[in-house]
Amino acid sequence: MGPLWLDLEGCELDAEERELLQHPSVGGLILFARNYHDSRQLAALTESVRKAAKRPILIGVDQEGGRVQRFREQFTIIPPAQSYVQMEDGLTLAKEAGWLMAAELMAHDIDLSFAPVLDRGFDCKAIGSRAFGDDNDTVIQFSTAFMAGMKDAGMATTGKHFPGHGAVLADSHFESPKDERDNLFEQDMAIFTAQIQAGVLDAMMPAHVIYPHYDDLPASGSPYWLKKVLREQLGFKGIVFSDDLSMEGATVMGGPAERCQQALAAGCDMLLLCNNRQSSIEALDNLPIIDVPKAASLAKKHQFSVRDLQSAEKWRDVKKRVEQRHAEWQEKQS
Repeated sequence: MGPLWLDLEGCELDAEERELLQHPSVGGLILFARNYHDSRQLAALTESVRKAAKRPILIGVDQEGGRVQRFREQFTIIPPAQSYVQMEDGLTLAKEAGWLMAAELMAHDIDLSFAPVLDRGFDCKAIGSRAFGDDNDTVIQFSTAFMAGMKDAGMATTGKHFPGHGAVLADSHFESPKDERDNLFEQDMAIFTAQIQAGVLDAMMPAHVIYPHYDDLPASGSPYWLKKVLREQLGFKGIVFSDDLSMEGATVMGGPAERCQQALAAGCDMLLLCNNRQSSIEALDNLPIIDVPKAASLAKKHQFSVRDLQSAEKWRDVKKRVEQRHAEWQEKQS
């Protein structure tokens, strides 16, 4: 499969999308809320995507929970990461929520949810309640539980946003943030280091944040961060995703094709380029044809249907428990 991930306009494939999915540089498809109407439609969409691609392709979505959950109706609403530490038996709930999130997606033939967030602190506009905590130990403890649940279901994990997005207030979706600190290795990045050493991360997504004390490029396009630090110093062996190269934080790297080429040269294996069809076409027209064979390791590990899942006692029990604890937590917040 190739390095580029595409997106879709609506709930069904159009003719152009069917053609684009067959391009040899395409390796994945990311889905959004606009691609979802109901459970049956989603299953039909993923089936049509795999048929149109005519070869293995990864399908992913941001479904981490809280405010970032693209599919909601007919899916279990997953609590925000921030909530688990405040719940009774929160570690167990975090693991069960990770399993539930992954299992419900896999039942719709979706390989990945880009999760978990490993950033610490709640002040950043882009992160907020998506963080498991505001200290390293809490983030490590609860993200470990959440990832254990994902892996029990058979889904690969993606840590984000390396080397840490939580300390900048700006949102990299809309601007190019800078983190001026000089102690990142001992602070936020220590979370990523610990999870790499624990061997629980299958993929990594870097931040569209510039860390001027270390390098003048955003981490997502920086050979220093992705090759020297992530690969050489930390020994990370998994897949490196770019975050969405259409985000404002990535525009410092040039036009769509330039951003893709810079991200690949910096050390990204797979590239997300979303919400701009013309940008995707421009990138496909200019990217060299390359293969990313190790990306196949991110495919979901088990095959089962929505009916199979919903007939399982574990799904019913876990869903009830997660929904109950989430409701209790929400009541305390109000």
